[in-house]
Amino acid sequence: MLSNKEIRTLSREQLRGNWLKFALINLVMLILAGGCSYLANFKGMTVLSLVQILIQLFIGLGICRLMIDIAKGKGFSFSNFWQPGRVYLRYILACILLAILIIAVNLIIGFILSIVGFSVLIGGMQTLTNMSFYTLPTPSAGAVIGFIILILLALVINIFIELTYQLVSLIIIENNDDVGAIDSLAASRKLMKGYKWRLFKLNLSFIGWGILCIFTAGIGILWLSTYITMSLVNFYRELLKEREELAKDLHLVEPVVVSASNVYTGESQTQISGVEEVKTVEVAPVESAEGANLEDSAKAEEPNEDSEK
Repeated sequence: MLSNKEIRTLSREQLRGNWLKFALINLVMLILAGGCSYLANFKGMTVLSLVQILIQLFIGLGICRLMIDIAKGKGFSFSNFWQPGRVYLRYILACILLAILIIAVNLIIGFILSIVGFSVLIGGMQTLTNMSFYTLPTPSAGAVIGFIILILLALVINIFIELTYQLVSLIIIENNDDVGAIDSLAASRKLMKGYKWRLFKLNLSFIGWGILCIFTAGIGILWLSTYITMSLVNFYRELLKEREELAKDLHLVEPVVVSASNVYTGESQTQISGVEEVKTVEVAPVESAEGANLEDSAKAEEPNEDSEK
């Protein structure tokens, strides 16, 4: 599997000549989504919030499809931008299931945080009776530390979930006939087992570029998002090669069929195919009995040179 540095280098080479195309697509998406967000927030057209989400979803999947084609060496072809309806439906269902999971986890963490926060408040109220009017309540150090640890734990858990299911969109796009919404979630989870830290470091490597985008008034994000997505596509394809057997079991890659070819060695001929090997041995031609009798009679009729002498 290529290193993260090699994946980024490969992504830049593949995007050569296509940077501007993807930047324009991202610009269109931002304009449409931004317009819907403005109308929803300031004009009271709340239904446009859903339209904004759908626009980002449709265009985002189209960008991923084009990048998968580029990674496969097919080049940029805008005719492949729009996907079959089942792809969008499966991805929407996968996003809903993932959102339910994230909400459930965060509700549990939020409940625990509220209990800790309440204990911190109670600790401060208990000290309130023993202090002067101008003294602020000071919660226990243990409660404060526990509260901070839980906040960090919540952040780590959310990052963990994001990394676990970050490949769902690519799995659905590339396997739209074989893998459903639930199966794509399970496939992403199994593929990413043992590779979350690797993907986390890849995502982390773009922070410097993100900081530079601030100095371009955000315009640089049009190119940076392209760079990040292309790198994720290549990471996914490298992961399929690295975990080829698992990918086959999950029906994420088609079995490789070796085209039939003939190999000749000596007197034998071996035919190799993707599933079997057939070996045939050449058999020397056998003369018919009639031909042998004619040859023997011809030899018998030849005059004996010694007798003639």
